[in-house]
Amino acid sequence: MSLRPKRIAFESTMASLHSQITQLFSPMQGDAAFMDPFQAVYDLCTAYPKPFDDALFESLSLFIAEYAREKRESIVDSLDTVSAYSREWTHFTHASRYLDSVCEYLNRITAKKRSTMPTQSRRRLNANGSVKFERMRIHALAFLIWKETVLMEIKSNAGNRLLNQIFDFVKKDRDGTPLVDNGVIINTVESFVQVCEFVPQPLQFYIQEFEQPYIQSTREYYIAESNTLISTMTISEYMKCISKRISDEEERSCRFCHETSREKVTKECVSQCVTAHKERLYDAFAVMLRDENLGDCTLVYQLMLKIPDGILPMLQLFQKHMFDLGKDIVARLRPAAQKDPRDFIHGLIDLHGKWSAICEKTFSNNPAFGAALDKGFRQIVNESYEKAAQNFPELLSRFADSLLKKTLKSQWTEAELEDKIGKALILFNYLQEKDVFQKFYSRMLGRRLLGNLSASDDLEMTMISGLKNVCGVEYTSKLQRMFTDITLSQDLNKRFSTSMERQNLNLGVDFSILVLTAGSWPSMPGAIDYDVPEELLKSVTRFGDFYGNNHNGRKLSWMYHLCKADVKLTYLDKKYELNLSLHQLSVLLPFNQDTMLTLGSVVDRVKIKLADVRKIIKPLIDLEVLVASNTQLDDSTEISVNMKFSNKRTKLKVSAATQNESTSTQESEVTRAAVDEDRKLYLQATIVRILKSRRVMGHNQLIQEVIQLSTSRFIPSIALIKKSVEQLIDKGYMERSKERTDQYVYVA
Repeated sequence: MSLRPKRIAFESTMASLHSQITQLFSPMQGDAAFMDPFQAVYDLCTAYPKPFDDALFESLSLFIAEYAREKRESIVDSLDTVSAYSREWTHFTHASRYLDSVCEYLNRITAKKRSTMPTQSRRRLNANGSVKFERMRIHALAFLIWKETVLMEIKSNAGNRLLNQIFDFVKKDRDGTPLVDNGVIINTVESFVQVCEFVPQPLQFYIQEFEQPYIQSTREYYIAESNTLISTMTISEYMKCISKRISDEEERSCRFCHETSREKVTKECVSQCVTAHKERLYDAFAVMLRDENLGDCTLVYQLMLKIPDGILPMLQLFQKHMFDLGKDIVARLRPAAQKDPRDFIHGLIDLHGKWSAICEKTFSNNPAFGAALDKGFRQIVNESYEKAAQNFPELLSRFADSLLKKTLKSQWTEAELEDKIGKALILFNYLQEKDVFQKFYSRMLGRRLLGNLSASDDLEMTMISGLKNVCGVEYTSKLQRMFTDITLSQDLNKRFSTSMERQNLNLGVDFSILVLTAGSWPSMPGAIDYDVPEELLKSVTRFGDFYGNNHNGRKLSWMYHLCKADVKLTYLDKKYELNLSLHQLSVLLPFNQDTMLTLGSVVDRVKIKLADVRKIIKPLIDLEVLVASNTQLDDSTEISVNMKFSNKRTKLKVSAATQNESTSTQESEVTRAAVDEDRKLYLQATIVRILKSRRVMGHNQLIQEVIQLSTSRFIPSIALIKKSVEQLIDKGYMERSKERTDQYVYVA
């Protein structure tokens, strides 16, 4: 191959090159001399004295344009336009790529000229009306000519036969008629992208000429298809059918469309099959929930995930369903829950467990459905009722008490009880009035600890640990202090007994005490005016002296109404042991000297009011340990020891006065009043703590921070916060800013 510039006869050299290029573009090309076309192109571009590169480019442009026109006519004349097009396009791409390599030297010259020349129009008309193309790579020129001469001409002059035939094939594929050769469609669609391979926006032509019409045809197909299916099928059948349709369309778009179109095509299919009929699906979803048709619920869920915010109405329906189910349990079981809350709380626990499992399985453990479940239960447990004793915090605390209290025959193992405590804590987490629960729970815990009624200390600590995890250390500090007091009291009793033995003092009775921290234990109503019996006075005095000597500055306040005593009946053939209150013991002790006394005499000896003595002595009469001459129980009523007393059991627990519903309601009201008072103090302390750190703060910001800090215990009303602010201003802890009336200043 000679690289020297030389004189060239353009017509003869071009004719020879034209013959070789024609052979190159012919499907039946033979073995051409490999170097001849390369040498010809080089000679023309370096001809002396004037190169023929412009003339060569124009001649090649005319050749490719003429070739493309011939192939267009051949394609249009074919009945199977797509197959003919695919075949001709495949050959054209191979030939143009080889021609581009042949003209590589011409491409270099073109690149240099384009870098030094201003941008021109893509093509222009010569004087004779023929088209003259802008200088570019031969490969780019070939694709440009094919696009405008074949694709655009078929669209404008052949009724867009190519695309229409592609869409017909796709429709048959959607209808279930398999295509003989997918490859011709894939190759044809790819050509819409390839012809713009060398332009700045290579996908614009594909989007405009193929993607948009394809999506339009998809829209029209699925509008008709979905309307037909939903009118002839059940909702369940429709969902199964369109789920498969969408899956098939995703696979089909992967075969026939460019990767940038796949999501758009699938989205259009979803839009017509799901979005267009979503109200029908939502209505059906409500029925599915009611009937617990979980398989169909999963189908709705999977379909609605495909559309933006599609599951939001489902979440609202799910939340409402949870609330309705909870309301049904409330309507059936809550009235009886005031006496025994176990069935009611178990109903809610079972409901929560059941639908939590459904959320995990049916809705793929989607956190949004878990949140909807939480909202539904939060509505249930925080609804207020006219009877305070029927409100959830008190019922839940009583349920926890039933789990933790010792019973003669427990129906659950300790592991089962621990599981139920965990589930009860889930319901507790939904409570807004956690301070109300705390008040009732601490009262019941106190009774269990004082009466040694706890089923297990481990279970008690499990419950407290769960409460601490939800509300923090401050919430459970008093509860843990109550346990500490019991432990310390056991050690204190041992040291007191050792001290009495060291002094050789006999108290006459077995005596043990519990020393409780006043601020940690709840108030225990029921105290009455009372004098300690002489039989116990020595023990009380001795312990008071012992405690005072060991704990300087501390004062003991005796809670006699909480004391218990064990008494042996020795006047009968059979030995009995009674467990009773200290007040009942006081009433019983006078009968050691006299087996028969009037009620008035008993009142004089024990120095307790007649009304209180009646309540104290009645359980002893009901048990038939004592016998009354009449039921009026007045001053003259004769009370005598039952010398014929008999019972199957030898150890008997004498109950306190029966607690009726009005007493329970009154206790509930007292507890709630204490809660209200605690809330006022808590809010005042919170406000002072905030202002102390900020010094100056706006009204709205203060309100927001107080609510935020209080939410773990209760949600305070704005009115209560404002009232607390006014009280703190009156007490001198804070004042209004002199510059701004809506601003507060901390007073040191």
